[in-house]
Amino acid sequence: LLGTPLAQRLGVGFVPVRKKGKLPGATESISYSLEYGKAELEIQSDAVEPGQKVVIVDDLLATGGTMCAACELLKRLKAEVLECLVVIELKGLKGSEKLNSIPFHSLLQYD
Repeated sequence: LLGTPLAQRLGVGFVPVRKKGKLPGATESISYSLEYGKAELEIQSDAVEPGQKVVIVDDLLATGGTMCAACELLKRLKAEVLECLVVIELKGLKGSEKLNSIPFHSLLQYD
């Protein structure tokens, strides 16, 4: 988990978005396609307030499916996605292009 220490360092909250069945309580979920099949993400239904500003942090961006699903899930909860951050981006798979108008940043890029 990269988001936890980053949130602690910045003094902001942290909300996990996980694979289906990993979170307690009521959840919102979204199904999405991966290059090798389908997957489902969940977030706790009361994790964010409408209008709350969020930054999505992940370790890797490949095709963009997981990041786009996380963005959509947060938008369903009426959060404002400010930007998306990853440690590694696989540029050849063009996943960042799927994020449309959401600002995207990566620390390392590989073709």
